[in-house]
Amino acid sequence: MAVPNAKQSEHTPVPPTRQLGPGLAVKPLDFRVPAKFAPGFLTAFEELHQGFAGLLSDSFSRELHTAVQVRHLSTEQLSYDTYVRSMPNPSLLTILEPAPLPGSVIFELSTQLGLVMVDRLLGGPGRPVAPRPPTQLEQTLLGGLTRHPLAALREAFTELVDLQPRLLTTETNPQVAHIAAPTDTVLVLTFSVIGNSGEPGLRGLLSLCYSPATAGAIRDLATAPSRTAARPQAGPLGAATAEAAVELALRTVPTFMPASEILQIRPGDVVMLDHKVAEPLVGLVEGIPFMRMAIGRRDGELATRLERWNDR
Repeated sequence: MAVPNAKQSEHTPVPPTRQLGPGLAVKPLDFRVPAKFAPGFLTAFEELHQGFAGLLSDSFSRELHTAVQVRHLSTEQLSYDTYVRSMPNPSLLTILEPAPLPGSVIFELSTQLGLVMVDRLLGGPGRPVAPRPPTQLEQTLLGGLTRHPLAALREAFTELVDLQPRLLTTETNPQVAHIAAPTDTVLVLTFSVIGNSGEPGLRGLLSLCYSPATAGAIRDLATAPSRTAARPQAGPLGAATAEAAVELALRTVPTFMPASEILQIRPGDVVMLDHKVAEPLVGLVEGIPFMRMAIGRRDGELATRLERWNDR
């Protein structure tokens, strides 16, 4: 799995940061990988993918019938060669075309995590497995899972571009996945995937690698002057839509109980949920996950507070 900093250190020793005094330090700089993207853009880029992580959490939870949390860990500017060398062989690589944007995107899932997901899809408990290449049947099932990152990317980019990502090919050998020249600078985002605490096998890493052309196009869209201009006022149709009543529902993480216990539940019984108090609820509008809500009270009544939108 791509954890660029850790893997890079295995190939090229990096000198430690030197402290010069209070508040001063010298950090190692790899001149082979120039910083092409400004910190301001990287912050906005990460916020965009916080929404992607939330959407993918919901999709995987529904598909695997267990609570799954996808969280952003890091964003790195790396040479493409460093990214490829950081991945084990085999790895589960899905190469996407981010139409209408140029270039390509790699969605990479660790092989062990992918095989555990397949076990869950087939009704198993999702036990840890030793790394190995997936069988033909497992590859087919894993291919079905790729629709979730495609949908999550499309929805996360809604306010920036009408993204219509499509699958180009899948690979298990990182050395044959070519979306950039070895020395090209790519943007790599790494995410953790953690399942229900009772399922130790359902945990691992995944990453998104944006080719220079794709990352540059996203940067140009995000910093375009037109995005800072005031939005036009809604017309009559927009005004009427704004007054339409929609259903807002709040969803907890799934709670699992033996069938024998469910059959014994009677009116008035209290059912303990697996949802932790500090964990946000998912806010759904007409069945579509839109927001993350915190649990609380206001004026003695149960209430929720909007923490963030799913597409931000």
